[in-house]
Amino acid sequence: MRKTIGLLLLLALGSLAFAQRAVSFRLSLPPAGLGFGLEAPLEQNLAFRGFADLFPGGPSFLVGGELLFKPDLGQVDRDLRGIRPYFGGGLAGWFAQSSDLGLHLSLGVEVLLDPRTGVFLDGEYFYPFGGGNSLSRVVLGASLR
Repeated sequence: MRKTIGLLLLLALGSLAFAQRAVSFRLSLPPAGLGFGLEAPLEQNLAFRGFADLFPGGPSFLVGGELLFKPDLGQVDRDLRGIRPYFGGGLAGWFAQSSDLGLHLSLGVEVLLDPRTGVFLDGEYFYPFGGGNSLSRVVLGASLR
């Protein structure tokens, strides 16, 4: 358990160091939760996102980091500039009465309203390595660059 907490703490600190580009505010259903994320571009179509979500019903937390392939469709057609579909995955930790580490997958789309503001809709899936209950949810959020 201490190794898991240490790994996730390092992940959170690393995401703070890389997060020079975007801060996101997240609302997820089901279960209802609020969250905060940091995103940093690594290459032209590649980004790292770290996030932490609080689920008050438990209370419980989901903390993770993922690598996203996130192309701008404006590279293909100028009329589609600012629409950015993405998919990717990484590791996440679920902290509740019984904590677990697992695989986290994301599939979504971000629409830039202007160069500094965007909204996104994200489908996420958490599969714990320990064989506990998996979690699938929809996340709606806003990104500020």
